[in-house]
Amino acid sequence: SIRTEVPPPDILEAQKTFPIPVDEKKLPGVYHCGYHSEKSYGAASYLIIHPGGNILIDSPRFTEKLAKEIETMGGVRYLFLTHKDDVADHAKWATRFSCDRILHSEDVEICTADVEMKLEGNGPWSLGDDIMLVHAPGHTEGTVCLLYKPLKILFTGDHLMMTESGLSIMEMYNKYSVPKQVDSVQKLIQFDFDWIIPGHGWRIEFKHIQEKNTVLEAFVREKYNQYSSSYK
Repeated sequence: SIRTEVPPPDILEAQKTFPIPVDEKKLPGVYHCGYHSEKSYGAASYLIIHPGGNILIDSPRFTEKLAKEIETMGGVRYLFLTHKDDVADHAKWATRFSCDRILHSEDVEICTADVEMKLEGNGPWSLGDDIMLVHAPGHTEGTVCLLYKPLKILFTGDHLMMTESGLSIMEMYNKYSVPKQVDSVQKLIQFDFDWIIPGHGWRIEFKHIQEKNTVLEAFVREKYNQYSSSYK
């Protein structure tokens, strides 16, 4: 997903497919950008086509090929960075599209000191009526998820994903607090979404909110039992 040692012969044709729809029927206007960057540990980035201005979620590797394709789709109004790990070429994208970058202040580092919008406190915050930003500390102190209400999608970055062994918060890569990350998963139960689209791992589609709540509640209960000593 990042690159190959020897470019395959059909690489140019493959590049033309990005951004590629995540699911044209169920999730119209939501695209996977491809061009994963090693600077972001190979994390996926996504584009939401939005009437108030398009939103790029986490930074793909910058290439003019991808930028031109995104330009034909309306460009980028906001570059939302879920956390400090997946910022990659954020400055190049900001320059290319004159977009406002969004990152929680707790995750701002030297390379992101000039982001235009630094979120403060615990939120939640809104981008218009249909987008909510939910603070989900744990993986990092400033991890934030994006809830796209019209399609009931939660973009989770590195906070929560599906792997071969089931729902995961990637404890081994935690940079702040595993117990707080579990608390942040519990916090998600109150929100209405049917999809989890992460930066790593598999996407999750729930049949309905009840299934989502049941799955998250069971996961949180298991983790609380596992880390019970941390809650005494």
